[in-house]
Amino acid sequence: MQTHSEIKANPIWLAAFIGFSLLYISIRTIQPFDWDWLIKIVPIALLLQFAIFNTIGKTRILLTAGLIFSGIGDVLLSLDGLFIAGLGSFLLAQITYTGLFLTQLSWNTRRLPWIGLIVLYTVLCSIFIIPKTGDLQLVITAYMIAISLMAISAGLRNDKHYWLVATGALIFMISDTLIAISKFIEPFAFAGASIMSTYYAAQAFIIIGIAHHQSTLKL
Repeated sequence: MQTHSEIKANPIWLAAFIGFSLLYISIRTIQPFDWDWLIKIVPIALLLQFAIFNTIGKTRILLTAGLIFSGIGDVLLSLDGLFIAGLGSFLLAQITYTGLFLTQLSWNTRRLPWIGLIVLYTVLCSIFIIPKTGDLQLVITAYMIAISLMAISAGLRNDKHYWLVATGALIFMISDTLIAISKFIEPFAFAGASIMSTYYAAQAFIIIGIAHHQSTLKL
């Protein structure tokens, strides 16, 4: 397994991740096409490779599963008429990440403000978004509960650098909020770029943060 310093320094991988992320965001903004999801999932595939080579044991299994569910969700959301299926796949990803974070749980009263922040954000988004979702109210509510639990558990991990994964979880919530606003309330300028840039950043913070944490443990 690589050391902490080796995980930090990987410019080729980082350049590929950023490059393909920017490529897809540019294509989506300028000229999307039917098969652009092939490029969309490359950054997630790179994160999957990173997770496989930089984690071990149940952490590797759960990170791999979460990324696979995310990649499937990415493809489904890119195809017409498969929004619910895509949402379901991302729901499985959130549940998987939550399961991983709970295995690293360490209660600390100093993290209570984090719980308050996530709960407040979720309540405000629910008030603003849920009434606009029509027949999907129950589905969207279930997903919002799942991602909020994922974010809460991310902030309660036994990790002195817990903020890396917690930040990724919060950015993930923001990305999904942007999707909901664009789909259910009103499309806005550069919605695609905003959604995908926050999504890729969120996944990177989570995966790299978990890998960094595990690299510091004596396994």
